Amino acid sequence: MGYILCINLFLHYCFMATFAMTAKNITTDQSALFQFKAHITSDPYGVLAYNWSISNPICSWVGISCGARHERVTALNLSFMDLGGNISPHLGNLSFLVNLDLSYNNFHGHLPNELGQLRRLRVFSVGNNRISGGIPGFIGLLSKLQNLQLEFNNFSGTIPDALYNVTTLEALWSYDNKIQGSISPKIAKLTRLKIFDMANNFLSGSIPWSSIYNSSSLQTFYLDGNSLSGSLPDDLCNCLPKLEWLFLHLNRLFGQLPRSLGNRSEANIYSFARNKFTGLIPQNIGNSSKITGLAFSGNNLEGDIPQGIGKLKNLRILSIAYNNLAGKIPEELGNLQNLQSLHLSFNSLSGVIPVSIFNVSTIINISLVGNNLSGYLPSTIGQGVPNLKILFIGLNELTGTIPTSITNASKLTLLDLDRNSFYGLVPNTFGNLKYLKLLNLGSNNFTTESPSAKWSFLSSLTNCRKLKILLLNQNPLYGVIPLSIGNLSANLEEFDASNCKIRGSIPTEVGNLHSLITLDLSENDLNGFIPTSMGNLRNLQGFNKFNSSIPPSLWTLQYILQETFPPPLGAFKLLKLYLWQIIDLKVPSPTHLGH
Repeated sequence: MGYILCINLFLHYCFMATFAMTAKNITTDQSALFQFKAHITSDPYGVLAYNWSISNPICSWVGISCGARHERVTALNLSFMDLGGNISPHLGNLSFLVNLDLSYNNFHGHLPNELGQLRRLRVFSVGNNRISGGIPGFIGLLSKLQNLQLEFNNFSGTIPDALYNVTTLEALWSYDNKIQGSISPKIAKLTRLKIFDMANNFLSGSIPWSSIYNSSSLQTFYLDGNSLSGSLPDDLCNCLPKLEWLFLHLNRLFGQLPRSLGNRSEANIYSFARNKFTGLIPQNIGNSSKITGLAFSGNNLEGDIPQGIGKLKNLRILSIAYNNLAGKIPEELGNLQNLQSLHLSFNSLSGVIPVSIFNVSTIINISLVGNNLSGYLPSTIGQGVPNLKILFIGLNELTGTIPTSITNASKLTLLDLDRNSFYGLVPNTFGNLKYLKLLNLGSNNFTTESPSAKWSFLSSLTNCRKLKILLLNQNPLYGVIPLSIGNLSANLEEFDASNCKIRGSIPTEVGNLHSLITLDLSENDLNGFIPTSMGNLRNLQGFNKFNSSIPPSLWTLQYILQETFPPPLGAFKLLKLYLWQIIDLKVPSPTHLGH
């Protein structure tokens, strides 16, 4: 009997001790969270104010998760709550915490060192706040940490060596901060690393590739937008067999592109734009069968565009503009039936534009500006590109008339044919492009039906209700500006018809274009009066100098041009009206102004 009694007493003691410990620990967690709440200075949705109270069980509080075994707080997730204030050091008392997510709030100040007590922590996310100071050394004490998110804050200083001691780390996001210094070779300790993103900081020095090779599971490597220098090893992709995303653009890297780029069949995007790379694009790049994006723009690459790029069936973005590439645009690019953006501008490419690229139904953006392309536009140019929104082919040596089929690309928004040798009539069918915002036909040889005819194409453009910029300058259009100019889009901000050999007068209807900022009718053969209706153009900027007075209706325009005018105009705000060098243009007399 005595033995049984002793056993019962012992079990009772153990139960009471366990109960007391549990109660004490719950109280500890509750106290830590109330202290955290006390540091909150902004809670616009009242999440903590109304929910976090003694009357509610702690494990039912918003953002709180508890473990079933110990009934301790294991997760604190208050992301996207717009909370403001400092992060309380008392959070370091949540000793069972595994997941801490305070991202997308307005926390500021430094991270308290007490957070280094959270030895069970695996996820630590404070991205998208206003936290400052250095990346704290206590991170090195979080021996189970797998995911560290510090992005979009104001962290400064260098990467602490302690960070490299977290050998369990799999993902580090710390982009868009102010971190400087170099990446230490100690990064070799992070053998489990899969994601490393320190883009848009102030890192400098060379990338310690031989150390990074220890992270053989690395999939995502983002260091774009820094000041890193040095070259890329030729075997880079061979030594990182799982690499899918490699973003190194906007740095100071130089040398040749690694030949191993074509050895990664699992690669997704290579982005090396705006560095100082030289040499050729690797010919084997076409072997990266799953790649969706190649961004090599803004370097000093030379040679031809490899025909093998045409084998990249999943490619969506091909951007190799602003280089020294020569030769022809490969016909094989027409095989890229998932391509959305083709950016080859400002190279030395020659020959005709392949018909095949206008048969890629997924294409949205074609930019070929500033090359030596010649020949005619394909007669079926708009028929196979139903999703085309941007077509930039200016600054080339193209010729011929504009095929009317171009308006079959009904989603066209920006169309630039500037500085070529196109001729013939401006198609009346441009009016079918209801999404058109920019039409640049400048510096070509377009004409109208006869030297005295009104521009019929301008009437068709009145159907383009989203049109903001219309550039017709330096074409021998002749003819007369029709009254329908006043029916152009209410959104029109720029109209340039300078040096077009226009005759007649400026229609009064131009005063209907209330959004107009720039109007350039210079170097034409206009005559008559400046319409008083132009006084309605409140956004117009600038004005031409005349020997006689300016119509009073224009005196009230809003922006001062820093020039000296005879009284009373010296006190008025005059706008840029780009009517420079207009011949025989007269100013209305007071009679015409109704005085």
